[in-house]
Amino acid sequence: MAEFYRFPHWILTALVMMAAVCIVLQTLTVSYSLRRLHIGWGRRAENGMECAILAALFLFAALLGQVQYGLYGGFLMPSAYGIARQMVFLLTAALGTAAAMGTEQVWLFFVIGGAAVLLPMTEQITGPVYPVFFLTGLVFFLLRSVHICLLRRRELYTQISSVSVKEAIDTLHTGLLFFRRSGDILLCNRQMDGLARQLSGQSLHNGLAFQRLLEGGELHGGCAREILGGQQVFRLPDASVWSISAHAIPMGRRAFVLLTADDVTERWDAVTLLARQNQALEQRGRELRHTIEHLQTICEAEEIARSKGRVHDLLGQRISLLLRALRDGQQPDEALLMDFARSLPTAMREDGTPSPARRLALLRETFQGMDVSVEIRGALPEDREVAESFAEIAVECVTNAVRHGYATRIQFHLFHNDCWRMTVTDNGIPPAGPIREGGGIGGMRRRIARLGGTLDLYTVPRFRIELSVSKEAEGK
Repeated sequence: MAEFYRFPHWILTALVMMAAVCIVLQTLTVSYSLRRLHIGWGRRAENGMECAILAALFLFAALLGQVQYGLYGGFLMPSAYGIARQMVFLLTAALGTAAAMGTEQVWLFFVIGGAAVLLPMTEQITGPVYPVFFLTGLVFFLLRSVHICLLRRRELYTQISSVSVKEAIDTLHTGLLFFRRSGDILLCNRQMDGLARQLSGQSLHNGLAFQRLLEGGELHGGCAREILGGQQVFRLPDASVWSISAHAIPMGRRAFVLLTADDVTERWDAVTLLARQNQALEQRGRELRHTIEHLQTICEAEEIARSKGRVHDLLGQRISLLLRALRDGQQPDEALLMDFARSLPTAMREDGTPSPARRLALLRETFQGMDVSVEIRGALPEDREVAESFAEIAVECVTNAVRHGYATRIQFHLFHNDCWRMTVTDNGIPPAGPIREGGGIGGMRRRIARLGGTLDLYTVPRFRIELSVSKEAEGK
């Protein structure tokens, strides 16, 4: 090392920094190498060789440090660490040869050549050119450390190792928990650990205790047990549903337990939706069966109600006209009576029903001959069903007003805003007491209720009927 005393101070400083960088990179190389799976004795020998190279680099740094110390003190120091240099070389040579034979890689023998630079014999033989060999060996180990460090790092991410296996199972959406019969946990991924925290409210420490909790223990707040396809599942506060199964795994004379957690949220949502749809279909089926069973009765009742209404309208109009004539002291025209008698059966047998507007026009014409004024302001609703109901109720209102209130003027006001509305007023005698709703008013109320509307009666200051049908209800 005496030749190094001739070098400028900055060159020695650069060599010391290079040795430091080599030590850092070789330390990373050793770390990456030890984290790989130890497959075979060849890989173990290779890892030992990396440790020996790290020791050799420390000796490189120590020799440079000796020169720096001598220059600082102003005296020349002979080369030291002779025994350590020889021992490190022999260890590196032995492990390098074993690694080359175990891995069948020839380039490992170059490591022996690089370590040979440390031998005192090499320093004596090379003499003045020893710094060149020293610098060459240091550069070789620097480049090799960079190459091996990158190579080992890539192996950790591309080859199977304990770290890569753990990282792989942590990325799974399925939860995994592997433990001994005693409960000692051997392997647990992040998904299962998160599920355990939500179900138990604490970190996972014992696999057997967690399994007993799943089988019948008290779950943490917000979690609940459900049944899906005859199997117990767990519904979490975030609305996700998980199925957790236990599997016994025998290995020789020992037995282990594997818990797997599968996300069945989509299946749970589909089954729940299907159950609701089935329930709705069953309800519709019951209603349909009830309707079919009573279809004939319903048809007969509708026909009877329609016939009764028709008889009520026809007779009510004629009787109202006769009562009007008798109250005014008029002698009923014989021809009119005969026309009433002859046309009644024919009118009752007619199946055709005039349009709502035509019914109102006929109503006005019929009572106009008896000096009863029927005034209609506004237009009927655009909806056919509502218009027919308003026209039928108008006929009933006029008949009742003339027959019971002796009215001579009946007014209808038709308008609409958010609802279809009709107001009926007359100049007849107001009721003396509470109105007893019979077939006429009761029929009007039932008919308007079928449309989702309302019918209100007022007797003060004069008799008035107000009807309203929501346009939304009518559309439905």
